[in-house]
Amino acid sequence: MPTETAVGLVFSMIRKDGILLFNEENQVLLTTMSTFQLFLDVYLASTYSECAVIFWTIAKELGIRESLLLSGKQIITSFTSALLLSMLFG
Repeated sequence: MPTETAVGLVFSMIRKDGILLFNEENQVLLTTMSTFQLFLDVYLASTYSECAVIFWTIAKELGIRESLLLSGKQIITSFTSALLLSMLFG
């Protein structure tokens, strides 16, 4: 995947609409990516971690430790499933 997609992935951790950064500069990045690369980027941006607001809401309700544990499980599951998808279809 192009390294330029990292910005969208990082901003999606703050707010899920950070994924819109993939669409910058008249869609130059989007047109250089294959359909599967685009799918995988959007998939990771939407599943890799929850946004900061959700993280802090969980921490407020269940505690910071539980929020970190849930985040860790989510990251592992997202990365593992993305790896499996790329091995199957990439």
